[in-house]
Amino acid sequence: MDKFSIENIYYLGPEGSNVNRAMLKFISLLNIQSKNIIPLKNIKAVMESHRNDADSVCILPIENSIEGIVRETIDNLLRINDKNIKIQAEISLPINHFLLSTGKDKSKIKKIISHPQALAQCSNYLYENFPQAELKEFSSTSYAAEKVMTEKDETLAAISTDICAEIFNLNILDKNINDEKDNKTRFYLLGRTELGKKNNPKTAIILSVKNKAGALCDVLKIFSQNNINLTYIDSRPSKKRLGEYLFFMELEGNIQNKVISDSLNNLSKYVDFVRVLGCFEVFE
Repeated sequence: MDKFSIENIYYLGPEGSNVNRAMLKFISLLNIQSKNIIPLKNIKAVMESHRNDADSVCILPIENSIEGIVRETIDNLLRINDKNIKIQAEISLPINHFLLSTGKDKSKIKKIISHPQALAQCSNYLYENFPQAELKEFSSTSYAAEKVMTEKDETLAAISTDICAEIFNLNILDKNINDEKDNKTRFYLLGRTELGKKNNPKTAIILSVKNKAGALCDVLKIFSQNNINLTYIDSRPSKKRLGEYLFFMELEGNIQNKVISDSLNNLSKYVDFVRVLGCFEVFE
């Protein structure tokens, strides 16, 4: 594959996060050459930095197989005004969680910190092993591990990755603590440059249906009649008025396929607007 050169890569950091793992996978799969790799502390900062930097891409988590859609990613994605920014690629990675601390005695742990998705994915483990522990949300699993390292408090632990255990010199008190062992997260790469031929394409759209009975049903019927498989659908508040929603959808296939492009055009009578968020390669 030809090299894809870009000035900056933004991702939800820091080093050692699962998004960091996804970023390295994207770099390998797409042969990306970048001068700067920049970790940021939250999803909004990643999206805003990419929006203000024409020579960049960004990597974000979109959905976990257990906890579902990452709302913060979807909400920030829907607010992008630059229509040149598109989803360019998707990968899925297995996710395993580890309990990390500066101490070595699990019985001393009184407080556990991590990203809210990680805490939720380990909820049964936490209930069974630490029913009295205080749980606190952090912006990422890596920042939680970094906090544990800086605090040097043996009663404090983080749910994070084995990579972070090495980076921050922390002890692994328990491994693979996620409740469901087949735990995976999908990640998007966003950018302004098309990344070439798509062998396994998917298309993502956002739309708002007209305020009348059966409008959403009519939209779904168009896809069904044309044998277009919707792989994901989710509703998000429009943030304009109560009871008004936007619908985020993913469908199998390339928007350059006439059946798909005609189907999207035929939505006009049932929707107030439809916007293509990207036609992208899905890496297995």
